Amino acid sequence: MTRRPNPAPAVSVVMTVYNGAAFVAEAIEAILGQTLEDFEFIIVDDGSTDGSPEVVRRYASGDSRIRPFFSGHGGSHSAINFGVRQAAGKWIARCDHDDISLPSRLRTQLDWVQETGVDICGSSYENIGLREGAAWCPESHEAICREMLFRVVILCGATMMRAEIAKSNPYRENIFLDDYEWLVGMTSKARLGNVPAVLLKRRCHELQASRLNAELIKSDFQRYRFQYFYSRYPNTPLSDYLALARVSDKQPMTSPAELRRAGEWLLELARHPDPLLRKMMAQRWLETCDRSIVLGDNCGTIFREYRERFDAGAGNNEN
Repeated sequence: MTRRPNPAPAVSVVMTVYNGAAFVAEAIEAILGQTLEDFEFIIVDDGSTDGSPEVVRRYASGDSRIRPFFSGHGGSHSAINFGVRQAAGKWIARCDHDDISLPSRLRTQLDWVQETGVDICGSSYENIGLREGAAWCPESHEAICREMLFRVVILCGATMMRAEIAKSNPYRENIFLDDYEWLVGMTSKARLGNVPAVLLKRRCHELQASRLNAELIKSDFQRYRFQYFYSRYPNTPLSDYLALARVSDKQPMTSPAELRRAGEWLLELARHPDPLLRKMMAQRWLETCDRSIVLGDNCGTIFREYRERFDAGAGNNEN
């Protein structure tokens, strides 16, 4: 059923598509089926050579909230930035063409940001396809900042943000891990948060950009993680950073001294009220020691020493 668009909607949903004909219809229907109806739906086709443009046109002809745009292939960053510039809503919600937003996503996120005062909001999500299972994302700004030393914590396709922030902070080009690099910059400019509920199904498949560009994405993550770490902890010895980086990269420690450095940092990062964050850091300690078993008996001794400190609740108080 065609709906009359609101000239000043509460939310502008921005989706970019590039050769996504296999999945884009399901992603579009998930947005059109939201319990929140006060939105515009900007879909930017980035020069697809499959049937994606036809799918977009078909849905646009049936629902006037959809604003379709078609261009030559300029890359995902250019398409995202273009879509954001067209947005009329106070809030902008990102959506990837291969993911599925749950029906309550937009309503839940909009209510949550208005209640909490958060500027950039994500959520936990569920992986589907080649990889399955729910992915926890920390709720508070500080917990997010700590967890970002290990992974992307606000999923790009699950993001809702203030329009003025999105428009004044466009994505940089020639970066593969754009959602991480962008969030690193936002940690000092905006208040971040994640709705403590699964609001998105993230599809994992063979054509996923994170799989096709895995090595380049890994290189970007390591580069921007280094910059991010030293922006937070500027006087830290390099040896400490390298120990934490080996934890993040899931590599074994090279010496008992390095293993202890890793343990100290995980304990430090666990000093936060979020019990799930503390549990995550303790789990990383266990996995790090398992990978470092080549260090011999020293590894077991050090593991037990630090495990007792985790078990004693060393992370119960935020710095």
